[in-house]
Amino acid sequence: MKSSIVEHLNPEFAPVAVIWSDTIPGDAVEFREGRFGCILHLFAVASRRSRVAGGSRDTIVCSGGRAALGFGVDFVESEAQLDHYAAIFSKGLESARDQVAYREKMDAVRPSWRPLYEFGERRHCSFDMAREWILECLPRYDIPNRYVLFKPLSQTDPEENTRAVIFPVSPLELAGLNTLLGSVVEGADPVQVPQGADCFRIACFAYAQYDAESPRAVLGMLDVDGRELMRRRFRDDMLTLTIPMPLFLRLEREAGNCVLQTPAWSKLRSGGH
Repeated sequence: MKSSIVEHLNPEFAPVAVIWSDTIPGDAVEFREGRFGCILHLFAVASRRSRVAGGSRDTIVCSGGRAALGFGVDFVESEAQLDHYAAIFSKGLESARDQVAYREKMDAVRPSWRPLYEFGERRHCSFDMAREWILECLPRYDIPNRYVLFKPLSQTDPEENTRAVIFPVSPLELAGLNTLLGSVVEGADPVQVPQGADCFRIACFAYAQYDAESPRAVLGMLDVDGRELMRRRFRDDMLTLTIPMPLFLRLEREAGNCVLQTPAWSKLRSGGH
């Protein structure tokens, strides 16, 4: 797909399409069945290595990753599961309702995961807030397709079921895209900054915006795991801006006559003072 936004923004790193699909290319990057892997790395492979990457219900072991991609949410299958994840999302062992059962699970995981279980992710200050977020704030999808693909936008066919486009952005690139967004989105809030893991921000939160009456972009890589990925695969000053496809198409129509053609933008882009 040829993009007017990409042509005029000229980003340092390649944007990535998020696609619902019933097939996956034979040479695509996938995790092995039964082996844990973070879906943020699939996105990074697509952007940095120009490879299609993806996963299915069979190859995404992480419960959070499956929920993010739209393969169902098992956090709510039982009260025990819900309590377990509410503790992890808040203050770990300190927040657990049944500390004996929680400690047994903590002692059984691989050593590298124990600090996460012990201290929690601290996304919420209390167990109750974390539980409420899981039940009321996490977008839930059980998509009809077998795979979710992360595909370099330049390799994407317009006929594919693209749900969103992820832009890895520097502060300057974010400023340009945010101004472009604000020029077509009604109101004064064109970007959503939701609480949650970064896998949610590049997938299910963007799905929810796809379905919204007035879709917004989703700002991401504001999480400890996301920051680690950006440090290792991109740069410390990079974020992501995920644009749901209906909004992306509106931006495409405006991108040839927007802030990205102004002398002020050209001066900034060239490093002028």
